[in-house]
Amino acid sequence: MPQGFVYILVSPNSDHIKIGRTERPISERLLGINGGEAYAAHGPWELSDFVHVTDCVAVENALHRHFRDRNVEVEGTRELFGVPPHEARERLRSISEPLRVDPERADRLFNNPDVSLFLFRLFQLSGLYGNLDIQGAWALSVLPQTNGGRWFTLNIGSHEVAFSTRTPSEGKFSHYLVLDSLILEYPKTIMWLGKHGGDVKSAVYKAAERAVTVTFDEDFAKAERFFARDGVRRAMVAYWADALADLRERKAKSVYARYHSYDAISQLLKYKRARDKVMYP
Repeated sequence: MPQGFVYILVSPNSDHIKIGRTERPISERLLGINGGEAYAAHGPWELSDFVHVTDCVAVENALHRHFRDRNVEVEGTRELFGVPPHEARERLRSISEPLRVDPERADRLFNNPDVSLFLFRLFQLSGLYGNLDIQGAWALSVLPQTNGGRWFTLNIGSHEVAFSTRTPSEGKFSHYLVLDSLILEYPKTIMWLGKHGGDVKSAVYKAAERAVTVTFDEDFAKAERFFARDGVRRAMVAYWADALADLRERKAKSVYARYHSYDAISQLLKYKRARDKVMYP
């Protein structure tokens, strides 16, 4: 039973979807598909959905059997299907549920709606939803085994750019973010941080001269409101987008990639689609 990923890919240049599997990181598989294989002619392919499962062969085979009457063979390809992406995603999720890898931590995290919303807003604002194909260059660890009681830790390359941990005050959490120093141009936001037990300090990363660390204390239900404050989006994109673009160009990996929770990212994708369905029915 090979552990790996079953994925659904879409392309603006194809009327079909690709359903496949890989035991390698998804980022490596996508590079191969778009880099010269038979499927490249129908690309560029983008990740529509994926699951991390204990038996990727069984899950892929089950999907292929289910959609075999809509299989399309074009120019030597065998994994193209004339299936709407949403239908394929629903089937993938239903088949893979009992075979998810390490689901306990992700389930515990997403059972808290306030934490789910906070992470959704963080990914939405920072552009991480648009960088799912380079997972491993950035890494999300959920409920890591630390003494501080962290809920999650997010790294971009070697830099720890976000985490949330418990505080001595009941119901409160300390939130830590690395932003561009542009945030200093917004005094109302800096004052808000001070009123919430936080501050702004220079980051310790030598490779990021303009980076600052922002901290504040708040429960998760209110913490996500910070993302709407003046200058936060601008400062986050200025630092995070540049760092992600650099990693993409260098095809680099985070030293924390081995701790990355693919299941949590899969859950975040599911959460995003549920919200999108409500907002844009």
